Amino acid sequence: MTVFNGMPYLPASVESVLNQSFDDFEFIIVNDGSTDGTADYLASLADPRIHVIYQENGGTAVAANHGLTCCTGQYTARMDSDDVSLPHRLATQVAYLDAHPEVGLVGAQMAPLGQAGVGASLNLPTTHDEVFAAMMDGRHGLAHACILMRTDLLKQIGGYWKVPLQDAWDMMIRMGEVSKLANIDEVLHHYRVHIGSLNGKGMRRMRFSIDYARHLATLRQQGLPLITHEEYAQQRAAIGWMAKMRESIDLHSRCQYRVAIAELYGNRRVRGYLRMAWAAALAPRLTTARIVRMIEERFVKIPHRNKSKRSASTGNPPIARSA
Repeated sequence: MTVFNGMPYLPASVESVLNQSFDDFEFIIVNDGSTDGTADYLASLADPRIHVIYQENGGTAVAANHGLTCCTGQYTARMDSDDVSLPHRLATQVAYLDAHPEVGLVGAQMAPLGQAGVGASLNLPTTHDEVFAAMMDGRHGLAHACILMRTDLLKQIGGYWKVPLQDAWDMMIRMGEVSKLANIDEVLHHYRVHIGSLNGKGMRRMRFSIDYARHLATLRQQGLPLITHEEYAQQRAAIGWMAKMRESIDLHSRCQYRVAIAELYGNRRVRGYLRMAWAAALAPRLTTARIVRMIEERFVKIPHRNKSKRSASTGNPPIARSA
């Protein structure tokens, strides 16, 4: 877990890891220069499985690579500092990787968590081809906040990139280039949605990171030289004004959708539905499938497809896993 100013959600996130039914792990938390009460809270933790690393603020990629150097277990799990993992998450994912040696990284379905409760599952793809294709298309094929990876494979590809951008997409694509990717078709994780974590600047930065990661993957597939993120930014800046306008509308729609989700699960339902309609008007294709999923969950009560019936208990493995 990497954390920067994680209060007030950090304690619930940490407790959800400590309360896992699978308990043979080390819990590495990298405090990335927090300035709120995060350091005091982490200092109060007495669980011997916890190893806290303190560093000056360097961003999530630097913090993630710093934490990775301390991972000694066979598997490494990622966890966001404001999310909540269900108690059987690690047990289910460990059992999956134990049973599927060809898979280097496994995720799971997850659902939004707000003040008003838990929403519908994201319904992520489950097979390698579907997951990898979605990520290369810029769609969510994996949820970085609830993945479990083979530690040696992650270190073999060099961990996370070191550029000052959001790091997850690039790493997961590169893992998919050397191993199979998969998602367990069961909700094992709740991701926090709250207004304070969402803004247009952050959305633009996230989409740039995703597009740059996809571009690098395309260059690797074609055997072409890689370019820096500065060079990619120059290429993007050279596109025409119509393309820039479409990009701005797309970014605004995505941001409005995410704010709408936070409002829907934060006791602002009317405002959330109105904002969702605005997001749909801006980008109908992008929003329609999401709205249909929410309607089905709320009114039709369709059960989650192919829900996993795997056991949530794997016993104690011979090698300690890292979380």
